[in-house]
Amino acid sequence: MKRKCILIFMIVLTLGMTACSSESKEDAVSVETDSPQETDKKETTDTKDEEAETNLVEPSKPEIAEEDGKVSPEDEEITEGDPIAGIVEKYEGNTITIKNPDDDMLYYFSTENARILEGFSTESAQEAEGELSIAVGDKVEISYRGLIDFDEEHPDEAVKIVVITVE
Repeated sequence: MKRKCILIFMIVLTLGMTACSSESKEDAVSVETDSPQETDKKETTDTKDEEAETNLVEPSKPEIAEEDGKVSPEDEEITEGDPIAGIVEKYEGNTITIKNPDDDMLYYFSTENARILEGFSTESAQEAEGELSIAVGDKVEISYRGLIDFDEEHPDEAVKIVVITVE
């Protein structure tokens, strides 16, 4: 009787182990089929990261130098950000402060080297006939160089200021 109980116990144990191992084999197969997909996703993510790193690399300064060893401003590549539209809050000296109605943020720009144009948008802007002045309350679109710092003491460099005209 003891032998039969031990034999039945061993058979049940073996069947249980076989049943568990067959489930784990199916899981292993599904894990193996998932594994190449995960690898593809990781490769795609790695590729995107590498592309992003490539895009973040700053453009190199031109190696063409003038006789005095300085690079002329015409040789430097101008990288402009997307234009920011807003209403002029303050315009004193070479600094313009605009407020963007979408986010109620104040943006500070240096107008020292900026071209001032007029038009309906940045794309349709033209040189102003006569002298164009910017007044508080005017709607403007400003194309700028670099990143925005939101710093009043160190304003970002405006490249082009378009005074939006309404006809």
